[in-house]
Amino acid sequence: MTASTPDDSSVRSVRRALAILRAFGPTDRSLPLGEIARRAGIDKATALRLLRTLIRERLMEQQPSRDYSLSLGVLGLSAGATPADRLRRRAQPMLAAIAEVTDGTAFLAVIHDGRALFIESSASEQSAPTSVTIGLHLPLHVCAATRVLMAFLPLEARMAMLAAPLPALTRATPTDPFQLSAMLDTIRNRGWETGHGEVDDGVSCFGLPVRDEAGEVIATVGVAARDAPVAEGEPPRHLETIICKVREFERRVVRERDTTHTRRGADRVAGARPRTF
Repeated sequence: MTASTPDDSSVRSVRRALAILRAFGPTDRSLPLGEIARRAGIDKATALRLLRTLIRERLMEQQPSRDYSLSLGVLGLSAGATPADRLRRRAQPMLAAIAEVTDGTAFLAVIHDGRALFIESSASEQSAPTSVTIGLHLPLHVCAATRVLMAFLPLEARMAMLAAPLPALTRATPTDPFQLSAMLDTIRNRGWETGHGEVDDGVSCFGLPVRDEAGEVIATVGVAARDAPVAEGEPPRHLETIICKVREFERRVVRERDTTHTRRGADRVAGARPRTF
């Protein structure tokens, strides 16, 4: 049996610390020690030791209830430049305009690590809170906007995802692979998708692809609204307005961007479309 080296132990500790940080979902304000250990896949003693280290590094806090929560220090981890920064910055005016028209929350998401990563958002003054936040990771099948990304993957990648477990976030989340396959076909044919209550109960969602100069899907623009008719009708209300905003964004920004720069550091999935970040 090969003895572990100090380097092996250090790498393992880093991975476990990251697992603790990732244990917190978008709606988790705080978690008890046992739940953190369970989600991170480690024992309580190891979790406690790493939590104390993360508290010293000002990435975690312990509440009076003895539960643990992420601290504001985690925001500093995202201060550096990322491959999607230019896309994020240029999308902000478009998202603000869409949010204002729909009275909802407009957001931009890309594929990262095989899931949808929400990288920018804008909410209207009238919009009600939803769980859609910057940094949220969701499986590709769960809602209208993320399914848009899934729909334009190559056939092999789509089939692999349909064959894998399909977790449900609510009772409305589609989890039947045959139903999902038909939904993806529809998205590719008509170019947009809607859903209701698939991530949050009572929240409707709309999704539309963003393409580059070659027609490759690089992101999805979504709108989420609680008790607002963003996904009602056939076609949905505001569809033409949202399409116009997205197409203008594509013409003015996506086709002008430096492809080499935006692909630097990107996650590579052999043969996969949409582009991943």
